Formats: sequence, structure tokens, C-alpha cells
Amino acid sequence: MSLRPSSTRAEVRKKSYKTGVDADEAWRRREDNLVEIRKNKREDNLLKKRREGLQGLPSQPMQQLLDASQNAAALEKRVFD
Repeated sequence: MSLRPSSTRAEVRKKSYKTGVDADEAWRRREDNLVEIRKNKREDNLLKKRREGLQGLPSQPMQQLLDASQNAAALEKRVFD
């Protein structure tokens, strides 16, 4: 009778315990989450810059373009009517 547990008994005991978190899998998940967070933050920053860029445009040239296109449409209507 040996005081050491047999290798099969030790393996059975190991398998009966709840398996822990796999270190590699946990690392991969954390990396994926960090990449996703970085992508979202970058996209948010780009959207913010685009919105600021649109607000910073001078409104007069846009208004002049709208007026010109309306005038052109009115002239076309007169010509073809």
C-alpha cells in the first residue's frame, strides 16, 4: 500500500474540479475588446471632426449656391413654359 496517489486517481481528481479560465483565451478576449474599443473611439473622433468641419464651413457660399440653383430652376421653368 503506497502513500502516493496513483496517477489515474490524480487525473480523475483533476478532471472533477471546475476548470479555470484559460490564460491564452482570456488574453485573446482582452486584446479583442481593446481593439474594438480603439476602433470605436477612432470612429467617434472622426465623426466628431467631420461634424465640426461641416459647422465650420462658411454659410454664405452655400447660400449663394442655393440661390443660384433656384434662379437657374426658375429660368428653366420660364424658358420651357
